[in-house]
Amino acid sequence: MTIAPGRRARSTEAKAARREAILDAARRLYEAAPTIEAVGIEEVARAAGVAKGTVYLYAPSKEALFLALYERTTLAWLDRLEARLAAKPAADPARAGYAADAARAAAAAVVGACTDVPLMARLNAALHGSLEPRLDADALYAVKIGMIERLNGIARDLGRVLGLPAREAAEVVPGLFVCMIGCHHVAMPPPNLAGLYERPEMAPYRLDFSRLMGNSLRDMFLGRLAARPEEPA
Repeated sequence: MTIAPGRRARSTEAKAARREAILDAARRLYEAAPTIEAVGIEEVARAAGVAKGTVYLYAPSKEALFLALYERTTLAWLDRLEARLAAKPAADPARAGYAADAARAAAAAVVGACTDVPLMARLNAALHGSLEPRLDADALYAVKIGMIERLNGIARDLGRVLGLPAREAAEVVPGLFVCMIGCHHVAMPPPNLAGLYERPEMAPYRLDFSRLMGNSLRDMFLGRLAARPEEPA
């Protein structure tokens, strides 16, 4: 559903459509900008075809707007991760060499979800860097609490692929975000610096995000599996 510029959205459906249009505008601008700070509310309003005041009806501040974009992006990423984990076989700890196969499968699912939702890594890095210190605590709390059940589901799915009880897999889930943020920082320069890393002499600093994250996750999963106590014979 589309709403003509200048007309106020009144129905629930119309308001949801306008909110999505505003978030889409913020996403497009952020994808081309070096930082969140470089994106202004006026630019978002113009790109969405609404008045500046309309943006504030849906988000009381720029930080709130990007928190909403973070929430939408993360939920989309969780959808893709659930689907990719569901497509992986369950681990068979009784099979020799299962750990390496399970770790590779789980890592591929996580990296694949990041490929499906390419803004995920950058927004997560921004949330825990420049954005979070300026957020309203209650707003951040609501978003975080709202994701707990989804993250618990990811732990169960990840546990099935790795051969870990859900409780142990839940301890691994935060590592997905740590790895994602770290790999983003070293392998994905902001748009304004992308050309710098294309220079031939900068080749040692050009890193492939998917490969780096896949290897890092695989090693993390293998370490977790190796640290488990052996089952009694």
